[in-house]
Amino acid sequence: MHFREWVAFVVLAAGALAQTGGATYWPTGKWRMATPESQGIDSVALAAAIQQVMEKQLGVHSLLVIRHGYAVADTHFYPYDGVTPHDMASVTKTITSTLTGVAVKNGFLKLDRPLASYFPDEYVDEAKKKITVEDTLRMQTGLDCGFLPGEQELERMKRSENWVRFALSLPMKYEPATHPSYCSPGYHLLGSAIGAAAHMKEADFGYKYLFEPLGMKPGIWGEDPQGRNHGWGDSHFFAWDVAKIGYLYLHGGEWNGKQIVDRDWVKMSTSLPPGARTDPGGYGYEWNVVKTDSGLQFGGTGRGGQTLWVWPDLDMIVVSFGGGNTGQIAPLIRAAVKSDKALPENATGGAELRAKMVAAGKAPAAEAAARLPKMAAAVSGAVYEFPVNPSRLDRIALTFKSEKEARVDIQYYGAPLSFPVGLDGVYRLGPYGPFGLLAGARGKWISENEFLLDLNFVANINHYTLKIRFDGEKISVNANEASGLIRNGTLMGVRKS
Repeated sequence: MHFREWVAFVVLAAGALAQTGGATYWPTGKWRMATPESQGIDSVALAAAIQQVMEKQLGVHSLLVIRHGYAVADTHFYPYDGVTPHDMASVTKTITSTLTGVAVKNGFLKLDRPLASYFPDEYVDEAKKKITVEDTLRMQTGLDCGFLPGEQELERMKRSENWVRFALSLPMKYEPATHPSYCSPGYHLLGSAIGAAAHMKEADFGYKYLFEPLGMKPGIWGEDPQGRNHGWGDSHFFAWDVAKIGYLYLHGGEWNGKQIVDRDWVKMSTSLPPGARTDPGGYGYEWNVVKTDSGLQFGGTGRGGQTLWVWPDLDMIVVSFGGGNTGQIAPLIRAAVKSDKALPENATGGAELRAKMVAAGKAPAAEAAARLPKMAAAVSGAVYEFPVNPSRLDRIALTFKSEKEARVDIQYYGAPLSFPVGLDGVYRLGPYGPFGLLAGARGKWISENEFLLDLNFVANINHYTLKIRFDGEKISVNANEASGLIRNGTLMGVRKS
């Protein structure tokens, strides 16, 4: 939805309550819109939440709030444009869990069947043959995976030639179903098992049995070297469509008279199992479940601020995308809910909310570009390589052709990416990131031999701040990535050309 559509609707806000009627409808086409007050929400409080995101630079990319099936706030924050599919990170696991339920309902998967049976061409020792589909779904495979900080097994898998083989080759640490661990390679196996059982990619299965019935756009979903979709992450969708999965679970797996996912599956997914990983929260079937003083919430969370939250006691769904430490937005939104009934319309509050939504998407004004130091010419075009490191950056080269704009070329997991770099304080945005999605860069010289690079993958989450110091044939880089891949790390690069 574009902002103009939003404004056009809000003009008719006084009639919004009459439209709701308390009846369920199915947003297969698109969500209906309403003013916050018509759904018992304070527009001033929502405006304050948006203002806090901007003031504290929380790294939020978008925020969608739905109550009683009506969108009451929808905004995107610069530099995200709101019309590009966004990486869901580990919310993808929640989607894979949902697709597992769909596959079980349609007879493709059985929870008690050995996981290895879906990969007959891969060697698996006897101990691993005990791992079931349900063990994998619950992240209780017993594989030596997810017990160390930093998802080290995931990083190694992504640099291997065959990801399924890598995951199946991990040693056993415990008996299956005894020790939960956050193992992303395990969920790659689960997504690949869905594909193997259905004889199609996980994304194609999802489109046929889930996304198309809900009216979701296909999106973009990363694939491994063998063409299997990443079951743990790298799915890219729109907030409006992700909210439909929340709406599906809010209604017990039913959509427009059809049971997409079994009601019992939804109940298991959104209930805390015995011995849940955290208290008061934990995971059902890879749906994060939290019991708070203000009620139950369930959904999915992902690195960098990707969230799908369902609040059944409020009949409410919140979807947010991000690219960093997005902070605690959910309590601000929940506090804006004042009543189960409509509040008096607040024209002033509504205008304030609309103004904040517009301001959130605006780019900053350009600054005067500084002169280039002599070092710029000396290092322009030079390629520097790094050893494998947590940042995922393997190589970098900066080219300076003018005082207003430069170019940075990098290798990310060995894949080449190229970005124009604004030297006037404004991102140069375009389809420069992984999967050809929205990304941008800006930078400035902070001394005669130091360049500060702001490299923002936007739709692919990662947001790097790289302080690059040039020293002869070498560079040292103080590296930070907003979602936590690397913090105050040092990369040492050697000039190759």
